[in-house]
Amino acid sequence: MDTIMKACASYLVSSSTGPNHDKGMVEPAAPSACTSIPGNRPSPPMVSCPKGNSPTVPRWIRPLGYCETFMTNAHKFGIMTTVYALYLDSRTPIHIDLVRQAVHILYKKFPHLRLSIGHRNGTRWWKERNSDTLDVEEEKTKDITATFEAILKRKYNVEEGPLWFMRFMKDTESEEFDTNHNLKYNYVCLFGFHHNFTDGTTNMKSCKVFMSILNDLILGRDINMAQEGYFALPLHDQMADSRASYWYLFGVFIRRFYRGILSYGAYVSNFTTSYPLSAQNEASTKAIYYEIDEVATQNLLKRCKMERVTLNSAFTAAANLGLYRIIQEYDSSLKETHFSSLQALNMRRYWPKEKQQNSFGCHISMLDVHFKTASTDIDDFWEYTRKVHSSVKSGLDETPRALLGLPIGERINLIVQGNSWLSWLRLPSTNDSHYCVTNMGNLSQTFPGTGTEVEVSRVVRSVSGHLMPSLCQHTLHTFRNRLCYSIDYYTQKMERETAEKYSKSIVDILKESIFKPN
Repeated sequence: MDTIMKACASYLVSSSTGPNHDKGMVEPAAPSACTSIPGNRPSPPMVSCPKGNSPTVPRWIRPLGYCETFMTNAHKFGIMTTVYALYLDSRTPIHIDLVRQAVHILYKKFPHLRLSIGHRNGTRWWKERNSDTLDVEEEKTKDITATFEAILKRKYNVEEGPLWFMRFMKDTESEEFDTNHNLKYNYVCLFGFHHNFTDGTTNMKSCKVFMSILNDLILGRDINMAQEGYFALPLHDQMADSRASYWYLFGVFIRRFYRGILSYGAYVSNFTTSYPLSAQNEASTKAIYYEIDEVATQNLLKRCKMERVTLNSAFTAAANLGLYRIIQEYDSSLKETHFSSLQALNMRRYWPKEKQQNSFGCHISMLDVHFKTASTDIDDFWEYTRKVHSSVKSGLDETPRALLGLPIGERINLIVQGNSWLSWLRLPSTNDSHYCVTNMGNLSQTFPGTGTEVEVSRVVRSVSGHLMPSLCQHTLHTFRNRLCYSIDYYTQKMERETAEKYSKSIVDILKESIFKPN
């Protein structure tokens, strides 16, 4: 029996490409990573990518890690594009040529921005691009939100690159005068990144350096061309390989396969019974943005500190209770139910401290956490939040599931592929989580957004994840002392009206919680 279990678990991780794979000689180029995966499936669920060729021998970096492999495979189906919107206030007009110059300097300074993917000894490797061609354009539009959401559909040729791009727009709707009655020029920079080589920590550092370069160019200062940081090995992959047993991995896979596919949405039926999935809608990711003002944000943070919980735990509690509230509109008899969440984690938390600084790449994983929620929890918010906090903390430290399950993480693409087909057939998708939370925390150090000539007034982040096994994603951070929150809702799973009602309920609960008794 033990031999059978080991064989099954070995199969589950057999195609994984962790950091310890063969570093042999260069082989002839393999077929494009944009081609369909084996099986001769018809094309509709797949996303076509532009083709390209590389005329010279590349400089190989390292094999792809577990999360990087998952992101790369998932992108074939049209997800895992990350978009960052930087809303700029400038004292002087900014020309697109200056922006292009700043982006080109950024490209030279960050090693990860020069990457693409190739095949070496039958394994996908990161390689350095042979071209300096970048994708930076000016968009003439007044509908920034529509452009933002359209960019979430971006498709990348991972073998040719670049794996990122930028769009520059004038924000005429927001132009205003400063305290000295001088006109402030408003622009929006939309950065798009393939999620397989960047995460929030990496992207915020890139945006911070971009703003510094842009200010220096406007002022005519010399630019420091020293390289920023390094493209880091996924050290957590090595930790997972050494700690996770065959039995554990097999059990994780069986549970996820059952919950994510075989149950066909049973674990979110408390929501979908009241709000049926919008299967006739084309699958895509759209966003609704909120800000909580500075005074309310600071009061909320103080209350979290007083209750000895994190803002992330308070938000997660509000996300659960927001769902409870809108479900009760259709089922007033509901007394108790369960909600499932995915918490996006920065896996550098498990690295040695000296390795964490200026380490770039996609170093994240997902922690699944489940919460029993009762009608009484709405009135007892902080006690409920402490329970949420305890559950999340246990999954981080006591039993680090997000770390131990990494070797089979790429197998979650079975769910992505299944949802792609279901979307194409206009059938309801399969989901095992109500939502995902991605929290960048306080950006005051990682991205202050300040500058002599140009500064950032707002940061909006989003990830295309409509084929993932959750109903929506909550994205949050604090910037300029304000809590910034957006819901990424998936059009084949949730109507906009429902997303607005749900997200507004979360914001209302957070504001109400500030003065609730403990």
